Amino acid sequence: MGLMEKIKKPFRDKIFVKGLVIGIVAATLFIIIQIGIIESTSTVEFCASCHSMETFHQAWVNGKHGVGKKGIVVAKCVDCHLPHDNMVHYLWAKGIAGTKDAVATVFGYEPDWIENLEEREEYTYESGCRRCHVNLVAPGIPIKAFTAHRQYELGETDKTCISCHTDVGHGDLKSILKANKSKEDL
Repeated sequence: MGLMEKIKKPFRDKIFVKGLVIGIVAATLFIIIQIGIIESTSTVEFCASCHSMETFHQAWVNGKHGVGKKGIVVAKCVDCHLPHDNMVHYLWAKGIAGTKDAVATVFGYEPDWIENLEEREEYTYESGCRRCHVNLVAPGIPIKAFTAHRQYELGETDKTCISCHTDVGHGDLKSILKANKSKEDL
């Protein structure tokens, strides 16, 4: 006869209910803590806290979606640099990017940011753009933009938002990076 058979049914039911309640409370606390971690690591302040991101933060402040522009929608780092097609993809990409950034920071690795600009589409997600920019062929936009966006909407081009709007997030980042590199070389 096993241990559970030796325990009387009313007592066994109480153990089950207590275990269930403890499990639900523990799971709820775990989820709340995880949400807090995700939220706190999704702020501009968190992203800008790394030395390697100072230049990008400053360029973002003065970019089209930065806080330096009045009357324009402010986009946080995660709005553009994480996918927004589904939560699993978002969390996976956040984990990978965070791990890469942490390892680079710990080991003092500084990539060639100017060269990386050529691969900006790997670091910026269409789903982020499309979350805010829903109607790309709205009345009143210039005909050139209407035509380009119409081709994009119809799938008649392989260009992405970032292909055409290269300076939207960080202004003229390339010039800033080149100027900083020149200062370092002195």
